[in-house]
Amino acid sequence: VTLLAATFCHFENREYPGYEGAVKACSVLPWQIRRVKVLRSVFVIDITADKHQMAGEGKLGPCMQCVRCMLFVFNGLFWLTGGGLLVVGIWARIQFSDYMKLSSHDYSTACYVLIGAGALVIIIGFLGCCGAYKEQVCMLKTFAVILGFLFLVELGGSITGYVFREKIKSGFSEGLSVALDEYRQDGFKKAWDGLQSKLECCGNKNYSDWFYKEWTTDETYNNSVPHSCCIKDEVSCNINVTNHPATVYSTEGCYDAAVNFFEDKLLIIGGVTLGIALFQLIGVGLSCCLASSIQHSSKYELV
Repeated sequence: VTLLAATFCHFENREYPGYEGAVKACSVLPWQIRRVKVLRSVFVIDITADKHQMAGEGKLGPCMQCVRCMLFVFNGLFWLTGGGLLVVGIWARIQFSDYMKLSSHDYSTACYVLIGAGALVIIIGFLGCCGAYKEQVCMLKTFAVILGFLFLVELGGSITGYVFREKIKSGFSEGLSVALDEYRQDGFKKAWDGLQSKLECCGNKNYSDWFYKEWTTDETYNNSVPHSCCIKDEVSCNINVTNHPATVYSTEGCYDAAVNFFEDKLLIIGGVTLGIALFQLIGVGLSCCLASSIQHSSKYELV
């Protein structure tokens, strides 16, 4: 960069006139002087700025230093939220794996989205830390853009789940009816038995749904239900239950029980996801603020 130093370097410091005066006057600036030559009464000085000082290192004010520290703290918490998303995604995949077989729609993709988002959050957390430590504007802006994108994805997922909740319910009802007919298949049998035992329910709408299904090859099981419907593990507790309905879960069908179960769990998942999404907006604000301050501090006004 070339500086016309007649006004700034020569006449501002009249104590050092001429060639040597210009050199000494400019030596107080944070640049290394490369070459000085005289063109009539104007000193032309080629200078090379120190790369650290040109980047604004150490030039942030106390307020921005505080913002920088807050961004480090945010990234620490951000890593925790990423781990939280990973845990929630893995937990949901394991918790609902058998139940998903009883739905006509496959919603396991939502679990994988949570797992992927959690892994991405942990990775980009390093980007935010590096950007704040090195005071790199490009890193900080990239960090802010990715955070904003994640916020939109998580917000969109929460809204989509809420809007299509009735479709999810109807898909589960249809899936239960189909799985009732396919009970003798190992996959459906395991899913049904697990659902009935855990949620303490029997059948789709009620325990009598089993009376009209070929859920067993034994024709003597008239008016009977699978053993997983029994309240207590007793011999023949599931046979001819119309004569002793109190031995099985006869008060609630599995559709209503499952809907209540999923609504409670999905409310927790949705709340956690939405909370993390809103938390990310803080990171967007901090990183943009710090990047703007670094850009501003790197501009030296020479005149």
